[in-house]
Amino acid sequence: MRRAYNNGYWINARFHASKIIDSPKEQQLARSVMIRSYWNEENFHEVIRLNSLWENAFPKLSELAVYSLNEQMPSNEKTHHPKIRELHESQPTPKHSNLEWNSHDMTQNFLQERNRLWMVHPHGWTYWDMPDDFVLAATHPDLLRLTAEILLYPWETSTRSSLEGTRQLGTIPSLAFSAGTDSTAAALVMPEHTILGYHRRNFESILDHRNADRLLAFMANEKAKTIVDISSNHELIRTYHFKQIGFSSDFACATHLILLADHFDIGAIAFGMPLDNTWLVKGRKFRQFQETHYFQYWKERFLKAGLELLLPIAGISEAGAMEICQKEKLLPYLNSCLRGDGTNGCGVCWKCFLKNGPLGRPFDINAKEIQIFLKRRPLPTATHALWTLQHLQLESKVPELSEYLKQDLSWWTSYYPPAKNILQERWQEEIWNNISNYLSPMKQPYPVESVHYFED
Repeated sequence: MRRAYNNGYWINARFHASKIIDSPKEQQLARSVMIRSYWNEENFHEVIRLNSLWENAFPKLSELAVYSLNEQMPSNEKTHHPKIRELHESQPTPKHSNLEWNSHDMTQNFLQERNRLWMVHPHGWTYWDMPDDFVLAATHPDLLRLTAEILLYPWETSTRSSLEGTRQLGTIPSLAFSAGTDSTAAALVMPEHTILGYHRRNFESILDHRNADRLLAFMANEKAKTIVDISSNHELIRTYHFKQIGFSSDFACATHLILLADHFDIGAIAFGMPLDNTWLVKGRKFRQFQETHYFQYWKERFLKAGLELLLPIAGISEAGAMEICQKEKLLPYLNSCLRGDGTNGCGVCWKCFLKNGPLGRPFDINAKEIQIFLKRRPLPTATHALWTLQHLQLESKVPELSEYLKQDLSWWTSYYPPAKNILQERWQEEIWNNISNYLSPMKQPYPVESVHYFED
């Protein structure tokens, strides 16, 4: 039973479990195997039925099953998970405002109370706790419009409003800094005076900031970096639309920097977006990134708001980013795991496999989350996942991927030279010289241009 369950043979596992389910000593284990195997098959109705039959012995699993079925319902029939409802109800609101959502003028959706900047949206309020001397009235309206679009456009098309284009480019570069490996590599290749803007989720969740805090302290004290640490709850906006907690869009992690652009004279906002997500689509298919509508639109949109959209590691893979961090001897202070304890990673998440494993840190290849991701098709972050398996000599653990693991992926730690061309002129040489000091270039013909794994 255990062997069948661990190998993902759910029907076989239930067959063996049914043989011992009436044994008092084995009943709880057998029931667990049966109900969890149905969960893994996404047979949520059976999960709910069995939990009811067994006197609510698995309440959390049943609750998740109810929520998962709810996700499949039409939007007008959905209800929020109890934990999400509790989060929504616990969020603060302004003390002195009756402001309502204005779909015609995005600038009218912002207000300030002391150092807290509020933004009303169709479902409530979100906020940022800004530096004490921040002044909303001194913030260019295009920065407010761009923020509203980045956070709300997936659901509110009215946020894609025209911009005045009158804000002058600032002089200071900044980076949306997550304190992860890719973000840290970006910080290391950026100009010395770059502001590192950390977004701090300030409501209870599984995300743990302690690993990030250790690196933030090191970057401030030992690397003399300017750190701007801003707390916000805007990652809840997605949940009103029945999405998981997280960023509304790729650039939502930088809304605090956009809003502070006039305050700090910011002229560029950088993102630690690696090769895996630029010239590659989800790490598995090459494209001409510089020609994509996505890049062209957002580059122009940021520029219209007086900001340059800067992607310093767009030509560097996740593996290359790790190598940069290793060369700077940052590993004692760096851990990309979002569930770590302040020193170590959890060892059982996908990030621990992709990021900590290649760095020689412990992880469990048989952990449930890692196995779920390895079994997905298309394989998530495909090239880096394949490189990780090859680098750690774990090919025997994934025989179904053998055809992809026969190739030489040693080039994955080199940088892609054409990426230099998307860097703006005033930052280009310094960033590119820094990259060249850390890594070697790919040789022509560039192997990344032949990447095409799995069909959609």
